[in-house]
Amino acid sequence: MTEPLCKRCGEPAVILSRKEHFCSRCFCKFISSKQRKQMMSDPYFQDIFKVMHQDKVRSAEQADAQNSSSRILAPLSLGSSSTVMLDVLNDTLNEQKSTQRGRTGFYVDVLLCYLESEFQDLKNRVEELSAARYRDNQENIKFHFINLESFFDGQEFEKLIINDDYLCSSKLDSDPYNLKDLLEQCPNRSSREDLLTFIIRRLVKRYAYQHNHKAILWGHSMTKLADETMSLVVKGRGEHINSLFDSSQLDQDYGGKFRHLYPLKDVLLSEVDAYCYSAGLDKHLVNYTAQDTLLLQKRCETKASGKLIKNMTINEMVRKYFDDIEGDYSNVISTVVRTADKLAEPKLIEPNVKCSLCQGNIHTRGSEWLQSITINNGCPPETQEDKQLYEKWYESNLRRERDEYLELMKSVSSQGEDAPLCYGCVVTLGGVKNKCVTWPQSTDRELNQTLEEFVLADEED
Repeated sequence: MTEPLCKRCGEPAVILSRKEHFCSRCFCKFISSKQRKQMMSDPYFQDIFKVMHQDKVRSAEQADAQNSSSRILAPLSLGSSSTVMLDVLNDTLNEQKSTQRGRTGFYVDVLLCYLESEFQDLKNRVEELSAARYRDNQENIKFHFINLESFFDGQEFEKLIINDDYLCSSKLDSDPYNLKDLLEQCPNRSSREDLLTFIIRRLVKRYAYQHNHKAILWGHSMTKLADETMSLVVKGRGEHINSLFDSSQLDQDYGGKFRHLYPLKDVLLSEVDAYCYSAGLDKHLVNYTAQDTLLLQKRCETKASGKLIKNMTINEMVRKYFDDIEGDYSNVISTVVRTADKLAEPKLIEPNVKCSLCQGNIHTRGSEWLQSITINNGCPPETQEDKQLYEKWYESNLRRERDEYLELMKSVSSQGEDAPLCYGCVVTLGGVKNKCVTWPQSTDRELNQTLEEFVLADEED
């Protein structure tokens, strides 16, 4: 059988993507071009990423000032997508240096959010990655580490609880609180995942606000964006899809200082993973094994069967669905993303009313709809079987948990006040112990509370 050749340069092919054969070099250029197209998608981002020179509009000093102030924030999980996004940014800087007499148009602050138990291993992996890939751009690419625990540092807390009518009450809480306390409150893995997502996104945005970044570049592939879109719909958060995808507006919740960009939104996850193998990034990934579905010569052993569906979070179930169809029905993924990109934000019920938990705009009164479709009032036992079941329940931990919840709800409701909550967060709180969570209040104090960070270069100085 004839060895397939790269359609672009004639070298032996190693990857088959979009019905076209690629060698490693041409495939990396192909993926890079997809990301760079997004980075130049409108004048705002062009001003960030281009190297500015003296012209009719700006002096040489003004051009240099604009180049030095063009700072972007790139959250890094060391999964395949965010790692590839960073690699393309590094290649862009190298190209600018070689073609612009050593000048570059932007600086990258890479942000890693970590759990305390993971820090040392994460730091070692980033040091290896930086030494292997980014040594020539140490002045332009800096790595910063933020402990997820810092989300709770120096904050004023409120206790949020929903009652049997799905209405939320809040009460100020002066007791100390930390991430461990929060996670122990979450037996439901989907609720735990939701709350961690809220924490990470707020920390990233707060960091960008405090350090005057012009853009946050999220390393989401097209597949990941489709996964996020469908997960939001399933969780009752479809009204927030517009805010997830919007790259055209400054983020007004954070002073209108920056915009969001998804540079890999035109690239499938399988293509991102193939880039990892082609560029030698696969060995730097953490808690993720890159797929080899597009490689002509497979690298991984056949996967064993994964988790049972009943043990998966909503995000994991949706992700599995898109992983299963990506090979033969990738057009479904692109259709989901294109459709989501066109969705407008629904009309607000009341202007300037934010959800107390996720800080999203509230467009519907989810509690009223839930009240209309559910019945929470109990009925007295009638038959002997009913009485036996009631006695079993009364002697069980379920009754004690119910009593604890009622006592807590009575305390918060009597001393607190009503708190706005979107439908999705009503569902999330339903998966938390006692339907109650202690959460930092969203205030200017939170925005301006300086985040303690570890910078990778600290030990070298």
